[in-house]
This record gives sequence, C-alpha cells and structure tokens, in this order.
Amino acid sequence: MRAQAAQALQKDDSAKAHHLLALAKSLRSPLENIDYLRALTFLKMNNASAAYEALKEELRYFPGNAAALSLLNDIKPSDAAYGDGEFQELCSIIAPFTMVGPLRLRSLYENAVKVCRSGPQGNFVECGVAAGGTSGLLSAVIKRRDPSRRLFSCDSFSGMPPSTAEDVSRDGQGAHETGWGEGTCAAPASSLINLCEQLGTRDHVTPVKGFFEETLPRRAEEFGPIAFLHMDGDWYSSTKVILENLYDRLVPNAYIQIDDYGYWLGCRKAVTEFFNERSIHFECHNIDATGVWLTKI
Repeated sequence: MRAQAAQALQKDDSAKAHHLLALAKSLRSPLENIDYLRALTFLKMNNASAAYEALKEELRYFPGNAAALSLLNDIKPSDAAYGDGEFQELCSIIAPFTMVGPLRLRSLYENAVKVCRSGPQGNFVECGVAAGGTSGLLSAVIKRRDPSRRLFSCDSFSGMPPSTAEDVSRDGQGAHETGWGEGTCAAPASSLINLCEQLGTRDHVTPVKGFFEETLPRRAEEFGPIAFLHMDGDWYSSTKVILENLYDRLVPNAYIQIDDYGYWLGCRKAVTEFFNERSIHFECHNIDATGVWLTKI
C-alpha cells in the first residue's frame, strides 16, 4: 500500500493516496514513510495542520527520517500562541508530543492549577493519551502544585480503535475520510514515559494500557476519587465507556475537559445521551471550536 500511495501522489491522485494510507494505518503496524506520505497528502489537500501532526507521528516511530524532519521544520507553526511564563515553558517541552491546540492546552493547565491549589481532592485521569503531551502537562502541574495526587494515563498505545457510523466530523465526513480513523494518533507507551522522565514527573504517572472497554471496568477502582478527568477518546463508543465507568468516581466539583465535543458528532452525542439518561443538567464552557470543560454538580 505504501508504494501504491506514493505512486498515486506522483500522479496527483490525492484521493486514492488518502484512502490507501488510511487503510495502511488501520493495520496498526508502524511502517516508515506511511505518515510522511500522509503529510504530503494532507498538504495537497491544503491541510497544513493535519500534515504537521502526521509528521510528528512519523518521527515518533522513525526519528531518523530526515525528509519528515525537514518538512516538519518547514511547516511548524509559531510558538507565539503559548504566551509566556510557566505555561510556555511546559508547552515548549510537550508540543512535539500532543495534537491538542494551544487554547485547550491552556484550559487544561489553568483548571489543573485550580484543582491543585484549592481542591477538590482526588486524582487525575486522562483517557486518550497518544504521545503523552497532555499527560506531561498535567503531571507537571501535579508535581509542582500538589505531589500527593496521581495521574492515570489511559490509552491503547497502538492508535485509535475502529470507528462506527456515529463517528462523523462536524463537516459531515466519516472518520476514515478525514484521515484520522483507526490506527491513527498512535505512539508507544515509551513516548509517554520518556516525556515524563524529561519533565521529572515519572513517579506521578501510571500508564494504563489497553482499549477503554477492557481497562476501565477492571481498573477504575484503582484510580480512587477523581478530581480531574480529561476525555480525548474521539469516538462515540469510547466517550460513552469513559462516562459510564468513571463519572461516578468523580468527586463533587470535579473538572471534566472534553477535547472532541465540538468536532466529532458521535462524541457530542455520547455526552448528551449519558447526561440525559441520568437526568443530569450539565453546562459546557467552550474553549475553542472543539474543546469544552464542565464541572460535576
């Protein structure tokens, strides 16, 4: 598929290349240049931000790929969005390890600081870790503000699970069509661990490896009371599993940040269904066009 995709790109057939590369990612077997070719395809489709993320994914597995590194540096966005101070310092370290935008990162940072400074009491849980950037950010806040807390970082560490018909973007595209379907957003658990070692936070983080439907029912009790929940599961089923297994472990006034609420319609549907089924009023605070946060009443 890699050679076929490269040939399709040479013939300027971006649609065919896009389809073949999505299939290649769904196999969950890292292969050099697959994500580099995805980046070239995204650029032909005028999607530089997606190309940048695909290049980061390439370099997580193949750091010696000179062509990918060169292209990454050519299209790297400005760091100005991160501002200054501690937040900028942390973002300068975690940026290569996350797909989360600056506004959502700042929201995570500011709300995590609030929790650590003034409560509620409890641990932090992240569902959807990818390369570990947001776990790194949250763990750094914990270490610097309240090291008695722990962060549990839950992910397959092999990429996204299969999507369903519910998983449609706000633009009406299915997950496969967007180029971010099964097998994407992948990074090994070592990426998270190495970042936390770089930040000096390894002792505060517990990786939880496996798909949510397998791990959360078995290990939720281990998490203890939860004061902060970061949900970045993208899909309808993943979001529903997170809420069904972890919502009751959230302490009153706990913070919940949902990364995909404004982009994936299935994610929004799962959130709405869950709260409606329980007759719980909830009020989302918009962060940007994609992310929201709320507190448990």
